[in-house]
Amino acid sequence: MLLHNLPCFVENDLKQSLNKFIEDETIKGYDREAEMALEAVKSGEVDINQLAETWAKAYKETTLEYAKPEENSWDEDFADVYHDLIHSPASETLLNLEHNYFVSISELISERDVELKKLQERQGAEMDKVMQELGKSLTDQDVNSLAARHF
Repeated sequence: MLLHNLPCFVENDLKQSLNKFIEDETIKGYDREAEMALEAVKSGEVDINQLAETWAKAYKETTLEYAKPEENSWDEDFADVYHDLIHSPASETLLNLEHNYFVSISELISERDVELKKLQERQGAEMDKVMQELGKSLTDQDVNSLAARHF
C-alpha cells in the first residue's frame, strides 16, 4: 500500500476485488481452453479414441495413487496357495504321505483302544476279586487303595 501511495482503508476492498478478478479470469481461461478442445474434437483434429484412452489412463493412475490398497483376504490367499499346490507335481506325493499318516494314526488308535479294553478288563477282574475277598481277608481301606491305583 505504501509503495503505491494508496490509503490503508481501501486495502481489504482492493484484495477482495483482486481475488474476484483472478477467480473470474481463471474460470474464463479454463472455459476458453475447454472450448478450443471441444472445437478440436468436433473438427476431427483430435482422435476421440486416443483422448478416451488418455483420460482412462490418467483416471486409473490417479485412482491407484490415492485409493486405499486392497488387501487380500485370508480366503483368497488360501485359495491361491491351494490352487498352486493342487496343480504342482508335489500334490500326488503329499496325498500319498497324507494317506500313509492316516493309516499309521488309525493303527495307533486301534492299538490304543485294544490296550484300553485290556486294561479295563484286567482292572474289572481285580476289582471283582477284591470285592469277593472284602470282609474275609481285605478291608474297605484295601478296596479304596486298589480303586485309587486304577484311576
